Amino acid sequence: MNNPLIYIIVLNYNRKGDTLECLDSLFRMDYPNYKVLVVDNASSDGTADAVRKAYPGAEVLENEKNLMYAGGNNEGIRFALARGAEWVLLLNNDTVVDRRLLPEMLDAADTRPDAGVIGPMIYYYSSRGAAIAEAGLPAHETIWYAGGIVKLWMGLTAHRGIREVDSGRYGRVEETDYVTGCAMLISRACLEKVGLLDTSYGMYAEDADFSLRARRAGFRLVFAPGGKVRHKISMSTGGEFSLLKTRLKIMSNLRLFMRFARPWHWLTMPVFVLGRGINFVAKRYVMKH
Repeated sequence: MNNPLIYIIVLNYNRKGDTLECLDSLFRMDYPNYKVLVVDNASSDGTADAVRKAYPGAEVLENEKNLMYAGGNNEGIRFALARGAEWVLLLNNDTVVDRRLLPEMLDAADTRPDAGVIGPMIYYYSSRGAAIAEAGLPAHETIWYAGGIVKLWMGLTAHRGIREVDSGRYGRVEETDYVTGCAMLISRACLEKVGLLDTSYGMYAEDADFSLRARRAGFRLVFAPGGKVRHKISMSTGGEFSLLKTRLKIMSNLRLFMRFARPWHWLTMPVFVLGRGINFVAKRYVMKH
């Protein structure tokens, strides 16, 4: 199939402005066979009606309550698969995408016949950087995600290249340890074999959990640097360094490590986790003073 049907699932909870900006970029993409599905987690800001009015080409699925990240996206995945989707792209609503996001990601998938999950290059959001890139000029943007790192013996999940200015260092299609749920393209075959996102996490680590399950099921995870997304970073939890985000990530990562780590990993993991915790506290102290 040359142009497989891709369903793009945009999850929203009371972020109408971000969602409309995201949709504006999605409906400018260069790909002939995709659908946009907005899954609204019982918002009170009128997002669903605003989407229907501004983008009648988008489908809207309204949940009766806030099902959080995993639950909301799972509703969208079921909807997409029932309508024949061959690929499903989970995309945060606080993002904007480049025109060639989908063909670049599919081209990367074609290099690995057993690819199940594809992740693009993700930059920190900058309206100036996006405008420069839209004009076809080099933007020298700052990386948020250029592949994922998982080291169970260190109790670590991390983004490769984070906060580096893009110098072209990560310009090659290659396998990666995990794909961030900010922009995660998953094949139908992978979803049918691996299953849905795990709702027990609440927030964070669902993407790493799914990635590790996909790898265990025999699928490759691929980083596609030609596909580009710009991300406003953790808008729903107060920003990149908020205490709420930090607490949620610690709890979810603990669940992740309990599930996937082997007994020998726990011999070294506490030392590294404690060290990173001390480093984080020190950095927050410096930022405040």
